[in-house]
Amino acid sequence: MTALQPRSGAASDAPADPDQRYRHAITLYGADLARFAMGYERETARRQELLQDIHVALWQSFAGFQDQCSLRSWVYRIAHNVSVSHIQRSMKTVARIDLDDGAADAVIDVHAAIDLTERRLDLQRLLALIHRLAPLDRQVMLLYLEDLDAATIGDISGISARNVATKVHRIKALLAKQLGSTPS
Repeated sequence: MTALQPRSGAASDAPADPDQRYRHAITLYGADLARFAMGYERETARRQELLQDIHVALWQSFAGFQDQCSLRSWVYRIAHNVSVSHIQRSMKTVARIDLDDGAADAVIDVHAAIDLTERRLDLQRLLALIHRLAPLDRQVMLLYLEDLDAATIGDISGISARNVATKVHRIKALLAKQLGSTPS
């Protein structure tokens, strides 16, 4: 199954015991969570710390999970909330891209090794650009890249589905411009 294929995992598919639900969720979405954490943290040690925090929060959350949404939405909601808190705690004076600002033209990952393949270079550049987005824009784009629809992203991030769609469109255009391609 590829990263962009939808998965099953509705709340009704999950076991009732909180510990079993956690294990079930990690079986289905563990790799996705690791990739999701990579979108928030570039540094390996901090990424592992974030991923550990996500796992702890997810495990704790199943005591109160009452099938109010799909298991996938729940997992991403918890990961999103933990990641936002993580970023807020570690916010320093980091240059961010303002979507209304032309400053995005100068953002390129210059530390990529010459011997990397084109795909790896593009992925690194994309992640570097995503890391430079404002926190809400970064959250929306990371959830979009995990193949969640606008309504689900809106539920997770607390903004309307229409706002999500607009943000995704603008961010894709910005990223495509920075990567030198046209958005799809």
